Parts: sequence; structure tokens; C-alpha cells
Amino acid sequence: MLNPLSEKELLQRLAEGDENAFAAIYKQYQPKLYLFIFPLTACSQQDADEVIQDIFFKIWMRRDTMLTVNNLQAYLFMMAKNRLRDWHRQQQAKNQLTATLQYHHPQQHEEVEHNTYFQEYSVIARKAIEMLPDQKKRIFAMRHEEGLSLDEIALQLNITKFGVKKQLYDAVKFVKKYLKTNADIDMPLLILLLFYFR
Repeated sequence: MLNPLSEKELLQRLAEGDENAFAAIYKQYQPKLYLFIFPLTACSQQDADEVIQDIFFKIWMRRDTMLTVNNLQAYLFMMAKNRLRDWHRQQQAKNQLTATLQYHHPQQHEEVEHNTYFQEYSVIARKAIEMLPDQKKRIFAMRHEEGLSLDEIALQLNITKFGVKKQLYDAVKFVKKYLKTNADIDMPLLILLLFYFR
């Protein structure tokens, strides 16, 4: 466990936007969070990883407020408990919807379910994309709508490939997080991959 001084210093650097400090915090606490979360997601590695990604995404987005945290480990585990509670609600809602569709339309429920997901998330995702800063929005569009490579984007925008990759990562995480926060049910990963990251 990090000692109080080094933890305070890392949080200070994180608040200043230091990606190395963020990476150090992730490396320190990700294994502990995984051991806690994995059994509570029905031993689903994918779901456990998504919960952890959500937690650290929030940490990065809230980085300027992290200096008020007195015990980082306790704070992270509190976030994990809250996210798991939301995850279980989402799973329950998804299971209820699937059961209802199967009962009323046993042959058509899969097609109806996919169409419902697609329509709902396409509208919400477009809102999320419009909320991105101009540079991130442009990079997102160049990558996922125009199909340009990272090198091609870097060349056109006159920035480094690493800069493109970082801004693209931030944009994708924001869109995915916005989807999860603003939709009533969780979206199958397949729909996300087909619609945005083809």
C-alpha cells in the first residue's frame, strides 16, 4: 500500500493531469479491485474489467477534486460498491426485458431487441459525440467515420501519433461512459463494436 506521503504526492500530480501518476495509481489498485469485483459480477472477466474501467474513468474525469480524498483505497472501494450496485440493477433490467420479449415474441425477440438497442444508442451516442471538445470530436470522426489510421490522422492534424491515440482513447471512453450513464439498460458489447468501432 502506498504510504501517506507518496499517495498525497500522487494525488497532487493526478490533480494536475499527470498521466504517469494516474498509471501508478491504476497499477497499485487495479489488482485489488479486480479480486473484490470479479466474484460479484458472476465471475465475468469482461464485466469485472468494465466496472474497473468505469471506476478509473471517473477518477480521471474527477482528477481535479482528488486532493480532498484522505484514503484512496477506501474511496476506490466505495466507488466499486456503488458501481456494482448499478451493474446489478442494469443486469436485472436487461434480464427482465429479455424474458418479456421471449414470452411475447419467441421467434422475433432477438431482432426486436437488437433494433431497440441500436435506435436507442445511436441517438444517445450522437449526443455524446457532439459534447466532445472540437479536437477530440474531429479525431473521433476521422477514425471511426472516415476510417483513417492513427498515422494518417497525426499527419493531417500535425500532432504526434501518441497525441492522437490519447485523445481518441479519451473520446471513446467518454462516449461509452455517456451511453452507460444515460441509457436505461446496458448495451451488448457487440452493438457498440458494430456501430462505432467497425
